[in-house]
Amino acid sequence: METNRQLEEIMSWRFITEFWRRFPKRFYLIEGHPGGGQYDCLVLMTKGKNPQFAIDVNRRGGSVHIHQNAFGLGDDITLHSDWLSRMLQSPVIFLDEIAQEVRLVPPKHLPTSTPTTIVFRFISDFLTHTIGRLERWECRNGYCDTSGDDGGERRDLFEQFPGLKERESLRKIESFCGEYAYNFWFLLKNDAPVLCLDTSGVTYCRDGSSYDLGQLYKCQRKIWPLIFEVARDILP
Repeated sequence: METNRQLEEIMSWRFITEFWRRFPKRFYLIEGHPGGGQYDCLVLMTKGKNPQFAIDVNRRGGSVHIHQNAFGLGDDITLHSDWLSRMLQSPVIFLDEIAQEVRLVPPKHLPTSTPTTIVFRFISDFLTHTIGRLERWECRNGYCDTSGDDGGERRDLFEQFPGLKERESLRKIESFCGEYAYNFWFLLKNDAPVLCLDTSGVTYCRDGSSYDLGQLYKCQRKIWPLIFEVARDILP
């Protein structure tokens, strides 16, 4: 059961990352918990005052949903309950089909990785290396978006990274609904945060140090040398 949960966590990030790589300027990525918190989703929301559609993957035994109206409130919803097997067997074909469903044209070549793309690729590849481990690894957003009563900024995660206190300017970066906490993602080991990544491309460590992923990526244009440089002390 735990292995299945790990696989869903990993493949949900793979789905989101590879779709983002195709359309790096079209979306915000948030972590959503609709239904009073009974679901655990990664959600791609189109940018703009009135989002055209949302794509979410419920990573706890659920489906990939496509909502044709903002915030998934409309009745026009399609789902793919076989998303996990499709991502394991034919990811390129599946991702192209999803793109066509939302009337996007799949690119012939992947666009150059933006700092945000590099962040998501970092998370996705890092989590791939955790499959089958005794420790529980996951990635959580800096903002808990839920219809329940426990939503809001996850201050307990932010407080673990002293380097963030010196970056007040991050609050001015474009973010979903104007809430800067959406821009941060935390890698957790057994519920404890060990690394913080913000979508501008900067990674923060618990000791107060930080790394510019965009600059590091320019050296070799590969993700794993970058992961080793930044996270060698916490690799599973």
